[in-house]
Amino acid sequence: MVAESDQQRDLGLVFAAVITAIWLISLVGCLSLNLDLLPISALIPLVLLRTFVQTGLFIIGHDAMHGTLSPNRSKLNNFIGTASLILYAGLSYQRCKSNHDLHHLKAETERDPDYLNHPDHSALRWFWDFLRRYMSVRPLTILISCWLVLITLIPSTGQQAILSVTLFCTLPLILSALQLFFVGTWFPHHLNKNNPHRQTPRSLTVHPLLSFAACYHFGYHREHHLSPSTPWFDLPRLRQRSPLSQTA
Repeated sequence: MVAESDQQRDLGLVFAAVITAIWLISLVGCLSLNLDLLPISALIPLVLLRTFVQTGLFIIGHDAMHGTLSPNRSKLNNFIGTASLILYAGLSYQRCKSNHDLHHLKAETERDPDYLNHPDHSALRWFWDFLRRYMSVRPLTILISCWLVLITLIPSTGQQAILSVTLFCTLPLILSALQLFFVGTWFPHHLNKNNPHRQTPRSLTVHPLLSFAACYHFGYHREHHLSPSTPWFDLPRLRQRSPLSQTA
């Protein structure tokens, strides 16, 4: 058990390092491109790649909130979690952790900060509340400041620099927020009209490869709530082992 825990810890740190490295390399590479010479067939995959690794930063922070990124090394765990959420969207690690701990303790109740306590349970209303809860003045100030710095550093004309930052920084963040919201919040937790008293998160019933592409297995949400200490990359194995998961 100890050896497995050490291996899991090291694997989590390796994945975190790989995701962060790809995020940084793709950021520098994409912002260095001449958009006038970039066809749309190349632009779309680059935006999707930037979106995927942007989401990966939040997943790193999410595992850190549960203490699974670096078990038994809380300072390292919290440092990486703090850095990843700042890079993701200027978010406060402590605030996110407090809200997420409460989300797990009081899932789908009035005290759940990630649950929509409003008669209108539409995805649009829920997503607006989702953004308003986390995107306060502080993270917005950090984001805008960072984007302005990037615009001044890009070796191109002002208009193209603004467009580059919009395409490879702003747009991926927006798409990432939608990805996290729909896969990790709205789908697993929204009220089922046929069973309005259901308070058990649902999971995506998809192949692990598609689950990874959808949102780093965040769609295996029932499994995550059953075992919050399981890191994101181990959720498919947990799903295969758990008979309850197969009916989610």
